[in-house]
Amino acid sequence: MKKFDIIRFALSNFLRRKARSALTVLGVVIGTAAVVIMISIGIGMNKGFEDQISSWGDLRKIEVYELYSEWNDETGEEIINENRIPLDDITLEDIRSIDHVKAASPYSRQYYYLIKDGKEKISSSQLIGIEAASMKDFDYEILYGRLLDERDVGTTNFVMTYDIPFNFYNPRTDEEIWYKFAAEGEELPFNPIDPKYSYAYTWYYNYGSGAIDATKPRIITEEAHCVGILVQDSANNYMMECYMDIDGLKSMSEKLDKNRDRYYNTEGSSSGVYSTTLINGVDVNDTVAEGRQSLYDEIMVMCDDTDHVLDVQEEISDMGLRPSSNMDYLAQTQEQTKFLRSVLGAIGAVAFFVAAISIANTMVMSIYERTREIGIMKVIGCKLSDIRGMFLIEAGIIGVVGGVFGVLLSYGASAGINYLASKGDMSMMGIDPTTSAISIIPFWLDLVALALATAVGVVSGLYPAIRATRLSALEAIKNE
Repeated sequence: MKKFDIIRFALSNFLRRKARSALTVLGVVIGTAAVVIMISIGIGMNKGFEDQISSWGDLRKIEVYELYSEWNDETGEEIINENRIPLDDITLEDIRSIDHVKAASPYSRQYYYLIKDGKEKISSSQLIGIEAASMKDFDYEILYGRLLDERDVGTTNFVMTYDIPFNFYNPRTDEEIWYKFAAEGEELPFNPIDPKYSYAYTWYYNYGSGAIDATKPRIITEEAHCVGILVQDSANNYMMECYMDIDGLKSMSEKLDKNRDRYYNTEGSSSGVYSTTLINGVDVNDTVAEGRQSLYDEIMVMCDDTDHVLDVQEEISDMGLRPSSNMDYLAQTQEQTKFLRSVLGAIGAVAFFVAAISIANTMVMSIYERTREIGIMKVIGCKLSDIRGMFLIEAGIIGVVGGVFGVLLSYGASAGINYLASKGDMSMMGIDPTTSAISIIPFWLDLVALALATAVGVVSGLYPAIRATRLSALEAIKNE
């Protein structure tokens, strides 16, 4: 028997009993749709968590701190790290040598007051010192001007965030502004990089208010230049921050801190000196590796892909440092919901199992009804493999047709779930359905579901097909 004839016989048998075939296909449709929907909800949960945590900051970024101490889970005591690895240039280069590290930069935070045109200032902002040449590698998005680069090394040039221009006020005439964030799409009140505007930094919180104590040293400012402004970040990841080359910031800090110490007559008490930090009676500043000293508050690391973040973190941790990233929270959240996603998958699997039983039952009943036909085929010399193939192909057709309609049904169900969730203001595990879909069906899931439905059909038809080949030809012909 030719292969085409086998397929034609299988298809004609499938269409011969339309009602039974339709009911069997319906079982596969429901099973396929159930699997796709349940898995799509699990995928939607993962994507929702990822979107939510991504809004806190780039998932590829790792913050690295010194490991001063660790907690002993058994005793509940804090154990001092007796050989603390400092955040210096040696550590920075060691981190850069790790596979999948795209960039690493020292990171230092300072709090100074930004003065505009010598008369307006900002009440509170954070000045971040980074390696100017590596700013582009951390995927900051520029709106006007440019990011810091090699030209800014050792200078007081800076890049400001979108919210900074909204927070300047005149201390003599205006009410003080604290953290005014721009509404989404709100236009800037002025162009910060226009050369007609001048900037400077000072340590003095009351600068520009008018009264000056002439008995104290003159309060100095350090001139700075704005070279760029970042795009608006609706999640406020950057908040009130300006970015300056770390060497330039260090030089400026030494001048401003020296002036502050002279003003308060506390010279030599703060610049470059660690405060004493005791843990269980031990000063942690005495535990640093011999001959080395920490130069930075932290080191910021950018990985080349989110898939490698946890591996890079593990290597950094093995170095004796304390890494932290948003991927930690994402991994923890996904682990906490792993059981729920497993239950959803199990529900879909049960539906598929029921569909498999339905297919097997249909094919067995088909054998009983076609016993005489099978006997005649054997007598005229039809190969057993052809008879077996005919039943397997028929079962496969049921699986394919059911799989196709099941996938189509799942798209409709998924759209319905997402619509009802967004309109009904429902949330799942803290996921906002207005910004993240509850059910997501990727293309690969369609292919897997279709292949699984076909495989279930073929496997379910295997026993009936073998049973058909084992019928005695003479007994089958006698059967009425």
